[in-house]
Amino acid sequence: MALSTQQTRPEESHLDTTQFDFSQLVGHNLMLFSKQFPGRSLKSRVVLVSDREITIDRSGSSGLIDSLVNNQKVTIQVEYKGQQVAVPATLRRNATGACKIILGEKVVPLRRRRFTRVTMSCPVKLAAVPVATFNPQKLARLRWLETVTINVSPGGTLIDFTSRLESPTYLFMNISLKEFSFPSLVLGQVLYSLPGETGHFHVGIEFIVREMRQRRFPRITLKRLPPEVFEYNEAQRHKLNNNLAAWMQKTSQSWEQGVNND
Repeated sequence: MALSTQQTRPEESHLDTTQFDFSQLVGHNLMLFSKQFPGRSLKSRVVLVSDREITIDRSGSSGLIDSLVNNQKVTIQVEYKGQQVAVPATLRRNATGACKIILGEKVVPLRRRRFTRVTMSCPVKLAAVPVATFNPQKLARLRWLETVTINVSPGGTLIDFTSRLESPTYLFMNISLKEFSFPSLVLGQVLYSLPGETGHFHVGIEFIVREMRQRRFPRITLKRLPPEVFEYNEAQRHKLNNNLAAWMQKTSQSWEQGVNND
């Protein structure tokens, strides 16, 4: 799987690995992509970091990490200070079978986020919508499916889904964000689907706010779509961004206080 074609933007510059302190990743998860397992992301955990060499847990992804062939080119994806980055690397196996990742010289920042993104599992109901031919009289006949979010931001969400959703599929979505004020119905567009570990897919979805509607759809299509899906607007998105940031800060402070009191 070519990670860069899925999640990076052409205009984003590469950064030198010398600018990063990867020792902060010890104990954290990473995803690994290799030609040995095309189209599949392998999950493992960082157990040791020395300069540009990362040792990962060989038992990750139900043992698939331990079956990786020595001296092959791989790409790892990690979260560094809240930003997802990808690093081309080489996998090396030593005499004891340990999996070591020799990092390349460049780090590729993935999509730069305009909004606060929170890891949060919330119930989701969704239905695929053929917007070009949508008939409002058939709204009740839409096939609604249920799943959960992996993370949420004012600009979109990442969901767990049982099958691949192709871009640019449009979705009617109801997301139960109990802690925050959020419309009961929004319109989302699938940006990408990445394979997970259990046969499911991680599907990235962008919310279409009111101000986007005329740029995305012809007038005849807008007349057919229910107006409720465009209640979500820029002002609400900005407010949700502030609320999520405040919630994250409060949660972090509560956690730190609990640790200090132990």
